[in-house]
Amino acid sequence: MSTTTHGPVVVSPPLADEGMLARVSARFGLAFTACQLAVMVCMAVFVLPRGGSPNDPALERGQRVLDAENLYRFGNYAFVLAGMLLLGFLGVVHLRLRRADGTGVLATVALAAGTLLAVVWPLAAVLHDVALDTAADGTDRRILGGWDAVAPYSLAFSALPRLFFIGAIVLGLRLTGSAPWLQRVGVVLLPLSLLGSATLVAGAFFPLLALSTLGYELWVGAVAWHWLRTSR
Repeated sequence: MSTTTHGPVVVSPPLADEGMLARVSARFGLAFTACQLAVMVCMAVFVLPRGGSPNDPALERGQRVLDAENLYRFGNYAFVLAGMLLLGFLGVVHLRLRRADGTGVLATVALAAGTLLAVVWPLAAVLHDVALDTAADGTDRRILGGWDAVAPYSLAFSALPRLFFIGAIVLGLRLTGSAPWLQRVGVVLLPLSLLGSATLVAGAFFPLLALSTLGYELWVGAVAWHWLRTSR
């Protein structure tokens, strides 16, 4: 504190570097994409084949999953960690959309939808751990075989808030007239995600769900890279 003849003058602490914080948040988006893809590849190569085919009898499938219990637990935990990285990216999403839309509508929608996205699929991993505990305690292995469906069903459910998350960012990019190719890819992802969510009704839609999920994760990384470059 310093004083003058007119009284005390309070020296405020320096404000945080907005650009620096935005870059840190954008890097979380890049980390989210990289980690999600890495975990998905590792699960597809090292873990899921141990559970057998979805067409196998439920009892056999449940026993095989239980035999690979530790691998499934590590995979579930990796999905939780990777999914939570999206929360860090929401900071720059909120900042950019608030600049594009002074009303705050887009920023609020994206923040709410992004929070759901960060929670829904990791929650499915936690529920699968509960199913593993239940089977390890001696319950019918067929129940564990059926619990494998929690992953695609939760992913299908997450495709619905994904529509609002992608849509809000696309509108924000359009309002600022930036990254037209990201706008176009985002628009394509919207109907794909909607159709993929129909996996909740019929498993035949799962390929669209998987394709739209891969596209969404790559798109998040591309948006994060675009904002990282333009915030310097």
